[in-house]
Amino acid sequence: MPLIDVEATQLNVIDQGSGEAVLLLPAFPFGSAMWSYQIEALAPKYRVIAPDLPGFGQSPPMADPSTASLSGWAELLAQLIIQLDLGRVHVVGLSMGGYLAMEFLRGHADLAGSVVLADTRPRSDDSDVWQRRTDEQAQIRAGDPLENLAKPLSERLLSQGSLARPELVEYVRQLMVANHPDGWIAALEAMKNRSDSLGTLKSLDLPTLVIVGQRDRVTPLVEARLIQSLVTDAELVEIPEAGHLPPIENPDVFDQVLIEFLDRIIARDEPGTS
Repeated sequence: MPLIDVEATQLNVIDQGSGEAVLLLPAFPFGSAMWSYQIEALAPKYRVIAPDLPGFGQSPPMADPSTASLSGWAELLAQLIIQLDLGRVHVVGLSMGGYLAMEFLRGHADLAGSVVLADTRPRSDDSDVWQRRTDEQAQIRAGDPLENLAKPLSERLLSQGSLARPELVEYVRQLMVANHPDGWIAALEAMKNRSDSLGTLKSLDLPTLVIVGQRDRVTPLVEARLIQSLVTDAELVEIPEAGHLPPIENPDVFDQVLIEFLDRIIARDEPGTS
């Protein structure tokens, strides 16, 4: 699909299938390609929308990545939804995509029919994480190859079982480095300066699925339980044999959980269904 102009920003957007729209928002540092398994599983029943954020996948980077913000990207998503005439979408966000989903819901909950928050957290960065992201930006600006950051990052994100699968580790690293350095810088900027989303979740009135990999060391079960406790209508599912990236580490189970949730929510909202 050609690039779409959204608010003077060019975005590459995977748009497959038909029916109710499911918006897939990626983790850092990935483009829409990280959702390959889910796109294949969802497209026979749903219209799947998977955008590459600026500087990721086939989307050009921002002219000035230091101006990136989740609020700015949330506005892009809202305009994309309106431009494609999607109606209310089912928003699925993983890790950074979860941060973006929560920011989107802060101002555009009326455009959402349900939300899936996977391996993410509602609080903003503490000082240590903020500094780590700033240091990583400095490394990239100094010309450090993305491969040098991708290796330790993949070791944090993947479970020990996944790290014992060389082909999976290499696949994840290739997905990471297949992006523009300015995309990494922009995403780090957006994440480190994001707002706390506790209040957004407390006021959320949408069916919500919280997913967490059982072996996630980055955003462990306690974070998922916090999200579940904040949202009025939320359920929690743990994905076995997965760390921080269950859509890639255990896609069959992740897809099954996601599709069962979507099917149930859509059936519940059909006329004549109570």
